[in-house]
Parts: sequence; structure tokens; C-alpha cells
Amino acid sequence: MKMYICLLILFLFGATTFSQVSTSPYIIKKGKLSYDFSFAELAVKYLETEDSLYLVKIASLNAVDHILRHANQYHYNVPKKSSLDLVKYLLTPIEEKKKVLAKFKRNLEYAKREIADADFPQQYCLKYLPEGFEYSGSLFFTFGYDLGVAFDKNASVNLAHPNYLENMSEIRYYSLHELHHAGLLEIKSSGMPSLAITNYRDMLKLIDILTQLEGMGTYAPLAIRKEESAMNTDKDYVCIQDDELMKIYEQEYFEIYNHFKNNPNVILTDKDWKKLSILSNKRRLWYRVGALMAQKIDEELGREKLTELIIQPSGNFILTYMDLRKY
Repeated sequence: MKMYICLLILFLFGATTFSQVSTSPYIIKKGKLSYDFSFAELAVKYLETEDSLYLVKIASLNAVDHILRHANQYHYNVPKKSSLDLVKYLLTPIEEKKKVLAKFKRNLEYAKREIADADFPQQYCLKYLPEGFEYSGSLFFTFGYDLGVAFDKNASVNLAHPNYLENMSEIRYYSLHELHHAGLLEIKSSGMPSLAITNYRDMLKLIDILTQLEGMGTYAPLAIRKEESAMNTDKDYVCIQDDELMKIYEQEYFEIYNHFKNNPNVILTDKDWKKLSILSNKRRLWYRVGALMAQKIDEELGREKLTELIIQPSGNFILTYMDLRKY
């Protein structure tokens, strides 16, 4: 009981001091962008010492607030009542998490060197964002929670994800992917799109923004992947190289797109939400077809046009592609 009370007091009253002072050595600033390693560094300390005070310290971090907000917005199957509950879930059972600690620490050092110190994702993303844009958020490095996510002007990369434990270089490409999301969302100033929708018109708007968001996020690393011979280390890019498969995916995408476009006032059903899952989970059509759209616009109309479309309603991104393809 005494230990619980101590933890509670530290969580309620000590969080601000810790967050403002003690995490500063774990943050690398590049311009206005922060590469924030606080979560990852403290996760290492927790797993090495098994001291539960580190769980409380982690729960006070901006990185956890970022993850918790994303989880609540998109109804992730993780604890969402408190930051501490979420952190405990991500870092337990401790014996299982310790099994990946060595590779996690390797990934952490790699991310500091190749991503933050080199400022790789920011410098690369700016090539795919409107001229004059400046980042003002953070790229958080975490232990647990998806491959990586973006929310508002921030993004995160989970250095403990199996993909990165197996192939460390994927951290570079997905840091670029997620940070581009953060830039696009900051420019649009609309945050992540809501799933609280009821009709086909709203569903089309959701498809519009997520096609542009994921398509641009997938397209941005394509050139550097080609340059570094990394097109076959991720399924999205394997598919993008298959012209015949992409024709099938494109046709399927527009069948779904037109289903919602042509019936704006129809009320959504469970069957309609299953159609949306095809775009996201099954064949990742808004990642793959969205990247195809971005590539076509970039090659035929130029980078300036591609990035200008980020400032405009997301539907214009798709309409521009449709005009090029004469749909």
C-alpha cells in the first residue's frame, strides 16, 4: 500500500517536473522539430531495473499522451482510462518484453544516429510538403503501440515492433512515413479525421483524406527506397512494383470510391464499414493506390502541384488523379 501511495503522489505531483527537466537529455532538437527518445530511454531503464517508478515517469510523457489520444480517437484495443494503465499494458509482461531488449537498444541507438542526429526524415519530408512549411511538433520513439502513428502535428515510431526488430533499416523509412503524416495534418489544421460519421457523403470525405494521407506517406519514401535497394523489404512496395496487380487494386479502389460518391445521402451500414476495411487492412488500397496517385501527379504535373494539393481539400488530390487518368 505504501508503495502504491508513493507512486500515486509521484504521478500526480511529480509529472510536470520530470517532464520539463529530466527528459531534456532524451530530446534532440532540429529546428522546431523534436526527436523525442524519452519513452524509449525510460523503457530501457524499466526493463533493466524492473523499478515500477519508471512506469509512472513514462506515463507523464508527451509521447504517452500522443498515443492515448490516438487510441481513443480510433478505438484501439488497449487500456484507455489512464496513461499509467496504457504504459503498464505496453511494457508487460516484463519477462516477455525483456526478450527483445537487446534488439530494442540496438534500434534506439540506430534511431538516434541515423534519424535524429542526421535529421533524415525532416529533411526528406520537406521535399514532399509545400514550400515554406516548418515542423513544430515531435517525432516520439516508443516501446509498443502499432508500427507507428500520427496524431495532429506529432508522430511516433515503435522501436519494439517486430518489423524493426527483424529489419532495423525499416525504421528510417517509416519515420519518414509517419513524420510526413504529421506535416500533412499540421498543414490541414484539422487533426485526424473522425470515425463518428453516419452517411456516404461523410464516408467519402474520410476516404479522401486518408487516401491522400496514406498515399503521400507511402510515396514519400519511395525514391529513397529505390536508391537504397529497399523496395522488397515491405509489402506495400512489393505490390507497387507489380503493374498488373496495381491495375486490379486501382479498379477495386474506384469501385469502392464510386459506391460512396454516387449515393451521398445513404445511411452507413455495417456492410459499408467492411468496404472501408478493404481500403485499410486487407489490401491497403489507400496506401498503395494512394501512392500510385501521388506518383502520377508528381511525374506528370510536378512536385509543386503535388504539394499544393496538401493545402487544398483532399478530394482534389483524387480528382486531379482522375483527370490525368480520364476517369
